[in-house]
Amino acid sequence: MSENGRRRRADADRSRAAILAAAVTVLDERVDAGLERVAEVAGVTRQTVYAHFPSRDALVNAVVDELTRETVQAIDALDLDEGPALECIQKLVGLGWRAFEEHPLLLQLPPSGTSDERHDPVTDRFEKVIRRGQRAGEITSELPAGWLVTSLVALGHAAGEAVAAGRMTPRKASSVLRTSITRLLRAE
Repeated sequence: MSENGRRRRADADRSRAAILAAAVTVLDERVDAGLERVAEVAGVTRQTVYAHFPSRDALVNAVVDELTRETVQAIDALDLDEGPALECIQKLVGLGWRAFEEHPLLLQLPPSGTSDERHDPVTDRFEKVIRRGQRAGEITSELPAGWLVTSLVALGHAAGEAVAAGRMTPRKASSVLRTSITRLLRAE
């Protein structure tokens, strides 16, 4: 690639990164914000936004992918192979909840209605800890690990929906979520 081509690619990469960062900020403030506002905050033209993201949905998906990637990196920084499994699950839930609090956009997204592959890296880590806890007798073995993971995700979504609908404060939803998870998982 020529020097000019590398420079254009570097400029394009910087523009894309600026657009994503602006989109996170703008959409966290107002989930229905338009691409014009994102372009303004990113310091680029609307055409530049469309050059990287052909639609608003494509941009929102890219934002959610980026936030998911960041969350998975944070999860991987946790030591989930040591300590009581239920405590590790609560660490995972706490980290996820902090992502919701830092990025209200995540609580305001409409449900996709289908299985979201973005959950896979997170649910894989939940399942690994749950299976470890079941082997150690810390987490109930009466229910399959896969079902417990599905239940954790559903509880997390329910807590998020309660906050988004104004039925609970984030603090109350976090507390209720943690209590529900403990009761669901604890071995009797």
